[in-house]
Amino acid sequence: MLKKSFTVLVGAGYWGSKILEKLVFLDLNIIVLESNSKTLSIYKKKYNDKKCIFIKNFHDLKKLDYENAIIASPAQLHFQQINYFLKLSKNIFVEKPLCINFEQIKLLKKKLHNYKKTFMVGHIMHHHNSFKKIVELKKKNFFGKILYLYSSRLSFGKLRKFENILSSFAPHDLSMMIALMKKAPIVKNCSGSKMLNNKVYDNSIINLKFSKKVNAHIFVNWLSPFKEQKFVVIGEKNMLVFDDTAAWDKKIMIINKPLIVQNNSYVLNNKKISFLKTKKNDALLDEIKYFCKCAKNKSKPISGIDESFHIYGLLDKSIKILKK
Repeated sequence: MLKKSFTVLVGAGYWGSKILEKLVFLDLNIIVLESNSKTLSIYKKKYNDKKCIFIKNFHDLKKLDYENAIIASPAQLHFQQINYFLKLSKNIFVEKPLCINFEQIKLLKKKLHNYKKTFMVGHIMHHHNSFKKIVELKKKNFFGKILYLYSSRLSFGKLRKFENILSSFAPHDLSMMIALMKKAPIVKNCSGSKMLNNKVYDNSIINLKFSKKVNAHIFVNWLSPFKEQKFVVIGEKNMLVFDDTAAWDKKIMIINKPLIVQNNSYVLNNKKISFLKTKKNDALLDEIKYFCKCAKNKSKPISGIDESFHIYGLLDKSIKILKK
């Protein structure tokens, strides 16, 4: 860990506060930059005995020495803040969505070419033990030929005013699909609706194609009466459902040998269900640890600009289809 240097956290709102908890747990030296005076006051009292410095603006940050920057501010501020830290050659971690439009990401990709420090985007599912297990199963040919993938990420809120549902929810599912298939798909079609205002989409379904015979879809919605976070792999040998809302011993459901071949055709087999246990972990904590390790070792993270370029390029194409 980078204990001798400081890490600045920009934004201590809903998700930033969770990151702050992990940074404190890791006993790091922290600079908390939060523009909301009330929020800043709360954390000053909560962490007054910890190794934290609290500031309200970037002007105060100029006086301080630090190596790492974690950006957890509203998405519309990301591009400007990333550029600020790039000019100072800091190790940078940005929560998703990386930026609010793809043009900004194109510019970042150019600026990050040959960047010597760590640049990482917060695609947290890479660090979830259940998903890591799914990737491990794929390497062992557990699924056989993959026939179809789909995911659903539904909740009742939180509503956004600047970022649409695709940018807010879908990066998680696209990052998992790309990691599992080791390639980016193409967007076949996309549908969605603006239910609450005419600026952002509240729900959407993206239809994707990985190859001639392998399709996928992603359904995202923040105006659902129930919460659902499922990632489904339909394989020739076995099927799997990763339900992230389930208890840890029930998160991965396996449907064993769902298909058999008779007379050169697939027929349904008896559906045998079992659950695969994985070791419980704190994915956010492990993600922060991973960023610190990459920064220390000057190594390239899994979720760097290249992965993000694929993900947000796909989302940009999806949004353009929606607007037609």
